[in-house]
Amino acid sequence: MNTQNNRKVEDILNSLDGMKRASTPAYFYTRLKARMEKGLEPAVSKPWFLRPAYALAALVLVILINAAVIFQGQDAVENNNTETDTYQSIAAEYNLNETITEEVYK
Repeated sequence: MNTQNNRKVEDILNSLDGMKRASTPAYFYTRLKARMEKGLEPAVSKPWFLRPAYALAALVLVILINAAVIFQGQDAVENNNTETDTYQSIAAEYNLNETITEEVYK
């Protein structure tokens, strides 16, 4: 049994006899060293506002603010028209058209 194990070990060791050292492509170590040195340099990062997630969030925020301002402006115009209509109807009822209109547009 011991001789059978020795024979297997010898066969395995003999299979390594024909092997040659592995060769590397030309300038492999130079390129490897350059890559490793590049990894040691601090990475230049983009400013926070140029990153896509922040830029998209800022764009959505600007659009929402613009929409809110537009809708508030429309409500203000409608309220102003309602007030003017109210003043004009009261003035017409009391025959004060000229006085009220001048005060409203001052």
